Parts: sequence; C-alpha cells; structure tokens
Amino acid sequence: MLHIQKLFFVTVLLVNYGNAFSQNLSFDKHPPIKDYGLKNYQSYSRSIPYTSKTAWQLVCQMPYNCHFQPWIEIENAEGKIILLNSSNPLVQYLTKTESFVAKKGRQIYEAKNWISGEGAVYTIPAGATVISVKYRETGYDTKFVGSFECNDNDYNILWKKGARTAYLCMRDWFYDCPDRERVGFWGDGTPELNQCFYVFDTNAHKLCKELVLRPLDAKFYPGQQLEFLGPYGLWYYYLQTGDINSIKTVYPGTKKFLFNTYKFGKKNQWFDWGKENKDNAIIEQCFMYIDLGTLKKMAKITEHLSDTILINAKMDSIKNSFNTRFWNGSFYKSDQVIEPDDRANAMAVNAGLAEQNKWPVIFENVLNKKTFSSCFFDRWVFEALCTMGKENEALLRMSTRYQTMIPASFSTLWEHYDRWWASSIDAFDEGSSLNHGWNPPVINLSQTIAGISPIEAGWKKFQVIPREGFLQSIKLVVPSIKGNITVAINKTLHQYSLKLNVPANTQSIVGIPKTAFKNLKTIRANDRIIWNQQSIKNIKGVSYYGQDEHAILFTVSAGNWRFLGEGLLDLSTPKKAVKNIPKSIALDKKNWIATASVKDSLFLFSGDNIPIGVPAANAIDGDHWTGWRDMTHKQYPGQWVMVDMKQKQSFEKIELDNSWALWDSPKKYAVSISNDGLNWSKPIATGTGNLGITTIVFPKQVARYIRVTQNGTDSLYYWSIYELSVFSNK
Repeated sequence: MLHIQKLFFVTVLLVNYGNAFSQNLSFDKHPPIKDYGLKNYQSYSRSIPYTSKTAWQLVCQMPYNCHFQPWIEIENAEGKIILLNSSNPLVQYLTKTESFVAKKGRQIYEAKNWISGEGAVYTIPAGATVISVKYRETGYDTKFVGSFECNDNDYNILWKKGARTAYLCMRDWFYDCPDRERVGFWGDGTPELNQCFYVFDTNAHKLCKELVLRPLDAKFYPGQQLEFLGPYGLWYYYLQTGDINSIKTVYPGTKKFLFNTYKFGKKNQWFDWGKENKDNAIIEQCFMYIDLGTLKKMAKITEHLSDTILINAKMDSIKNSFNTRFWNGSFYKSDQVIEPDDRANAMAVNAGLAEQNKWPVIFENVLNKKTFSSCFFDRWVFEALCTMGKENEALLRMSTRYQTMIPASFSTLWEHYDRWWASSIDAFDEGSSLNHGWNPPVINLSQTIAGISPIEAGWKKFQVIPREGFLQSIKLVVPSIKGNITVAINKTLHQYSLKLNVPANTQSIVGIPKTAFKNLKTIRANDRIIWNQQSIKNIKGVSYYGQDEHAILFTVSAGNWRFLGEGLLDLSTPKKAVKNIPKSIALDKKNWIATASVKDSLFLFSGDNIPIGVPAANAIDGDHWTGWRDMTHKQYPGQWVMVDMKQKQSFEKIELDNSWALWDSPKKYAVSISNDGLNWSKPIATGTGNLGITTIVFPKQVARYIRVTQNGTDSLYYWSIYELSVFSNK
C-alpha cells in the first residue's frame, strides 16, 4: 500500500507491527505454511546443462507468481560466487540477493529465504556448468476451492488473477504485497479477508480470525480500521463463520474505537490511494454510520443491548445532518474538494444515507463520469452501481479500468491501475507492486454479480440473487462452511436457467431477476410452474417469498434445484467484442541474440536507487519482469532493437511486452527484416505502440533478423521492451 519512498517508515512498521501481529496469531504463533516440494521451472532462457566462457544469467519462469526458494545443481565452480534471486526487482527491498561460494565438484544448493515472483534469476560465473535448476514453492496452507466462469473471458481472467493475488498476499498475516513490504494494513486486509470466503477452504479462516482479533491502533491509519469495523470486515467475518466468540471478544474495543478513539477530520486517516479530490469528510461519515449499524447488531448478539440507545443516538446525529451538510442538489460534496468524488457518493449510496430518489442524478453526475478511486476503493463504487440497478455500467467500469491488467502476462493484479501513481504524484510509479491484495474482482463477481452471500451467521440462510447484467452465462462454486454451493446461470432469448445446490441444514432465498426480461411469463422450479402473471403456487421445498424492483424471490430448502424463467429476455450487450486474433505459436528464443542501438546499461530503481540491469538480452530471456531499456534519453527517433534468430524462420506476428514499464510503449515503430543483418527490407509494419502490450501483425515473412525501430518522441518516458516474442501460425 505505501509507496517505496516511505520505505524507512515501512521498515519500522514491519518491526513493530510484525511483532504485534505474530504475538496475536490465533494459530499458536505459527501460521500453517505448506511445502509444495521441488518443482521444475516452466521455461528457461538457456538450454541446460549449459556453460559459458563469460559470466551469464539463467532466467527461469514459474507458471504463476508464488513464494519460492531457488535451487541449483552446479559443477566446475569451485571458489566462485553464484547469485540467486527473483526477477521481480521489488524483492530487493526486503530480501537481499542470496549467494553462495561453490565447493569442489558437483554441488546442490537451495536458497535459505523465500522470495516471490514469476521468475528466478541465477547469475553464473564463467566456466561453471549448470546441471539443473528447480524451485521449492511454499505458501499458506489452504486450497483453492471456489471458482468463477462466465461467457466473457475478461472477467474470468480478472477472477483468476484476483484469486492468485489474494493467495500470494497470505502468509504470516494478510500482506499488502509479499515483495516490497509485507505489512498487515487493515485496508488491504479487508478485501483479502472477503476474498478468502469465496476462494479458499476453511484453513484460510484462521488468517481472517487473526485480523478480526488484532488490537486496534489509532496511530496506524485509523481510516483503514474504520473501513474494517463494519459490514465489510467484522460483520462479514461473522456472517461467513458464525464465530460469535470472536465478536464478543472484540466488541468492547470496537465500541471504544467508534465512540472515543476515532476523531473526525484528522490528517493521515487514509481511506484510499486513488487520485486526489478525496472527499474524506463524507467518506468517514458514511463508514462511521455503517459501522455503528454493525455495532448495534453486535450489541444485540453479545448481550450489550443497553448500548443500542447510545448507538442509535449517534447514528441519528449523522443521518439527520448528512443531507444538510453535503447534498447540493445533484451530488454529495464537502468543502474539502473541488468536484464531486466517486468514492464519497458511492459510500453515501452503500450506507443508505443517499435516498433512492437521489440515485439517478448521483449516477449521471458522478458515478458514470468520475474515476478518482483506486482499484482498492472501486469495490464500493461497483457495489453502489449494482445497488442502483446499473450492473452493466459496473461491469463496463471494471473491464475498462483493468484494461491493461487483463491481457498482461502477469498472473496477479497490480497496486495501481495502469501502473499510474494516482495520488500526489501524477506519474508512472515503477515502485508499485504487481501483486497487491486489495483488488476486488473476486468479491465483485462472486458476491455482487452472481449474488451469493450469507444472510444469517454461518450460512444458515443465504441468498442467490444474481445481478449478472449483460453476462449470459455464469458458473461458480462458493466454499461455504456448510459445504460447497454451486450455481449455474444460463440465458437464452426465451429462458433464464438457474441451477443450484443448497447444502444440508441451510436455506436459501433465490431471486429470478425481472430486470433480465423484456417480458417474464412463468417461473418453474424443477419443471413445475410456481409463478406466472396470474398466480403463485408453492411446492415442497419452494415457497414464494416476495418481490422487489429487481427480482421475484423464493425460499428454497436443501437440495438440488433448477429454476427456469420463461418469456423474452434482453441479450443485448454494451461491451465491445474482443477481436479474434488467429492462434499462433511463439518461436523458441533460447539461442537468439539481441542487440540494441545503445550499450547495455542499468537504471537506479525507485526510492532506494537499487541498480537494475537492462541489457538487450533481457528482451528475449522469457521473463516479463526483466527487460531492455534505453536509459540515454527519453524516446527519440532512431532507437532500435535487433534479434538474430540464428536461422531463417517464418513468422506473422511480433509482440512487444512492456507491462512492467507500462508507459514506455513506442510512440512510433517500424519493423524491418534481414537475412544477413546488414541489408534491411523496407518496413513490413509500422504503427503506434499500445499501453502495455503492442501486437504487430503482418503477412507471413521469412527471415533470420528482425529489427524494431522507434521513430517517435516522448519528453516523459523512455523506450522499453520487457519481452519481445515472435509468433508463427504454422
């Protein structure tokens, strides 16, 4: 969460809060860590065994971002130093590059400390022979049980990357990220706790309990704790687990924090990164209001009923003054900001402080136009849009704001949208993490879009009320403590099918969305008509519950059910279809040579000026965390990178991946080919680079050499290629 420039402060937090957290772990101070054993890498930058007359680097790829320890078998290296590290440069903020001095003969060495990333880098001295390399994966001992799949692959990718990100940020406690800090912020912990209940088995609940029981601290970003102490944290945990003992334990501290500790209007409360224009005056009023509502529920179940008088009085004081203080006729805004904030207006809706008759103008003037929130806070904007019945707009906002993360080769979700520092510094943030646990797509898709969540503590009663918008099919599994809940939704022009299993000893409220239909005629349950426009009929296990503006609702007992709505559905979609690019095969780059128009160099990375090498060879080493950069000047005409494929090959596509240095895309590019590296063709393709990944498609070519030339200018950003890949359709 915190920026690299605050690393000293983060280090202090790691020491102080790390000790406090470890003393409070609910699993006897030793979190359950699983050893997945030694594994083979997915790919290597060199064919091994391999040796060289000069020092060299071996770059190896894992199938996904994970916690790992590099392992190597080496010989002919007596007395020489071998270095082992992650290809993720942020790792160097917490973990120094590990090294060992080789012994005589053949030796096996495994790194002592775990690191994180999607690739490992071994620095090998001249003359040494690498026999084999592996990695040992470790991680929090929980299984991926939940799943989500729909007909639009953008959201499938986001859910899977979100789940992987959540797992990567679990270990001793909920990390904000595993590479740069590993601090247990409440802000990051809130969505991470939420995701656990839709992705992992019950082992993950132990880590959730640690966060619930952790003592509150007014000096440690109290705004984050305010975000946690309500329906998104404490009550969320209780509904999922039914753990009333933990609620009893934290009730006194929660009450004290809300009534005495928290002070409105103080600086450094922290509610969101995001862009400036944070309307904290409104945001904190909204969170306080909903937290007090949760505190009232807690008081009732923990035998503190008399406290509800004071709680009601404080809630009334907020509600009665809210519109007078902040409503201007078209949106909510305090004097703190120049223009209305999407975060503040979304929370007014979520808290129930914005009456329904205000929703249309809030949508038109703010939520449909403003994007000040970060990927952390967008969760609440998404939920507010769905509450308003704007599911399509919520889904479009998600896919648009994640537009650079969806196609990226990284298996996790990033700290900032588009790697853009969206706070006081308005620029690319090279030090932001690429695996940040606060991303909400898992929650948004499983809980809000699929509409599955507990109503009574411990999943005794839960709801399945989809808000699928323009999605036409959804399949998902939710790992509740009562057993896995599976739901399958499928829409055709005349039928809305919803299949689900309701576990034993539970009950469900199921909703068939009226909003999905132009004309809804009948609803069937297991092939029997239970509703039509003239009558309602209860059958064994299913009874009519009522209806609202969104859905017709039924109470359903345990068992397997298929609901079928019949009529005329609206299958239109406002989302543009993804272009179909023919499948192609990436050519093997292991023996290729890359050169560039400038000498190999390095750059000083972020606040600590860590030297990171960016030689041309990095552009073809198979790792998208390592890359080539021209550090001599910002983009200027005539820069080039050339690859020698060692033999003539046929190809139809080139991909320039600079997702790590996202804004270093070429302003103008031209691709030429050659068979001798001296005589070059006219450009076979020209164009403008895209943010992140630039895909260049052209008629089939046959050549040995490829040269990409950058012909544009940019006063802000360098030109980078973090991975250059060549593809053939053969």
